[in-house]
Amino acid sequence: MAKENIDNQKKLSMKEFFNTMKWLFLFNFKLSPGFALSQIIIRMILNISPLFNAYIFARLLDKIIKILGNSSASLNDIIPLLLLLLCFNLIISAFNSAYSSIMASMGNLSSYMVPIILSKQISSLGIQTLENPEVVNKIQRARETMNSTNNDFERLVISCSQVIVFIVTSIVVIKIMPLIALIIVIATIPEVVSNKIYMRRNWLYWRTETENIRRSNGCNSTLNETSNLQEITITSSFNFISDISRKFTDRFMALQIKNFKEWYLSGFLFGSIGDIAGIFGYFSIFKNLFYKFISIGDVTFQMRALDMFSSNLSIMINSFNGLLERANRVNEVKIVFDMKPIVDDGNIKLGKIDFAPNIKFNNVNFKYPGADRYIINNLSLNIKPGEKIAIVGENGAGKTTLVKLLSRFYKIDSGSILLNDININNIEIKDWYKNLGVLFQDFNTYPYLSLKDNIFLGKSDENLDMDKIKIAATQANIDSFIGKYKDGFDQILSEKFKGGTRPSTGQWQKIAIARFFYRNSPVVVFDEPTASIDAVSEAEIFGKIYDFFKGKTVIIISHRFSTVRNADKIYVLDNGKIIESGKHTELMKLKGRYYNAFNIQAKGYK
Repeated sequence: MAKENIDNQKKLSMKEFFNTMKWLFLFNFKLSPGFALSQIIIRMILNISPLFNAYIFARLLDKIIKILGNSSASLNDIIPLLLLLLCFNLIISAFNSAYSSIMASMGNLSSYMVPIILSKQISSLGIQTLENPEVVNKIQRARETMNSTNNDFERLVISCSQVIVFIVTSIVVIKIMPLIALIIVIATIPEVVSNKIYMRRNWLYWRTETENIRRSNGCNSTLNETSNLQEITITSSFNFISDISRKFTDRFMALQIKNFKEWYLSGFLFGSIGDIAGIFGYFSIFKNLFYKFISIGDVTFQMRALDMFSSNLSIMINSFNGLLERANRVNEVKIVFDMKPIVDDGNIKLGKIDFAPNIKFNNVNFKYPGADRYIINNLSLNIKPGEKIAIVGENGAGKTTLVKLLSRFYKIDSGSILLNDININNIEIKDWYKNLGVLFQDFNTYPYLSLKDNIFLGKSDENLDMDKIKIAATQANIDSFIGKYKDGFDQILSEKFKGGTRPSTGQWQKIAIARFFYRNSPVVVFDEPTASIDAVSEAEIFGKIYDFFKGKTVIIISHRFSTVRNADKIYVLDNGKIIESGKHTELMKLKGRYYNAFNIQAKGYK
């Protein structure tokens, strides 16, 4: 078993346990207050109903025996009790149906809503938080546990109802056989301790193997994604990837199977002690019947009460132990929901602005969390409102990192980034995003949506404007292939859906560019926007970018120097530092890094 920090494996204190159960209750209550409360009330009624049923039946049995011993009595005398038993059973049947309906409804509600709620929380944490390996491990464990939060809530409800049943049956059993009750309680202890040990061991297997589970799931996801099969088939790597997952699964399952075997064997052995104690209880009841201290009806009722007392004691304590161990998993979910972003949000509202702000980088230094080398080194840069700038440099120069800092995905180590002389860290991040558009080189694709919806996502917080969508599509050169789509802008962009089609990589990039034409924000950043597009389309799109976003700030990141020559100003980045800046003609006259790189790339096109 992998070793982890002791603090990460410590048992929850009782305070933490109750806080976790409180969170579980409130989480399910918020999903549906009506269903949650109904589930609690009905479960308690159902759990206690067998005792009341036994009581009515006992009275009915005594009545029949009395009738048999009295020749003048009529069988009609038992009709009121039979009607009472019938009404009681009909009510319980109705409650059972209602409970099943509630459970099915809560299950469906959870399966649809819980992933959305978790995703919303995760997205609020920010990129810097989500790239922490331990945070990723916690999220992985939370995802696995979230699927069963509804079941965990039911466990909580059942455990609480079992406490009520135990209290009621205890009153009956202790009154008639206190010594037997004490023996049964003592006999239950070994089984409870055993269950607690094996439950915790099972949880520790799961807890300490999280990273291996992630790797195994990653292998399975890769093999299940058909788009990956082309390379996997050609390289004959299916077995290699599959073996990585299988080796972990075989080892992990062997540990769990061994634990389960030992667990249930000990459960049988220790459970036998309680069964023996129960037989002594029966003897005590029959003895009282023999000496005519109780009636036949009392015998059936007391035996039923004893059975419920014995079984509920064991079930109640084991359920509580189960909750204690499940609480460790549920607490993993609670931890994720209690998480706060590493980068704190600001409190200054920016609102939706019509004109781009002045953007200033002042002596900015930044290295990724856990890294030793600074990616951005003492960088200063002033971008005037409405300016069209380009940042060029080789791979690893820090271009994309600069965009991430402007997007405030990460907090800089020193220096400052100012928007109209306001520190970017002090501005509400959602307000900044209302005015920012960034197309990253690893842009998103939404193949399950239509072409129209893929573009509309650029400004999905407003009503869809079809005229603007068509303009954005034209600007991004989508006209070159939309004519081949039988459904036009309503075309689904995946062959995995009926009537759908799959765009090429270059077409996907044009669709992504159209999305940000449609967004039309005051500040627009394109990170390697045409890497997968042919040279002709690239020239057309770049010409349109500068014209379309007239009066707005445009930042283009590229390592292809020929695409940015018309920018107002070009910055050459190397090892996180600006080593050259100026217009294209000015940089060519310098005959420095830009000049050499431009000429090398130009020769490649000849």
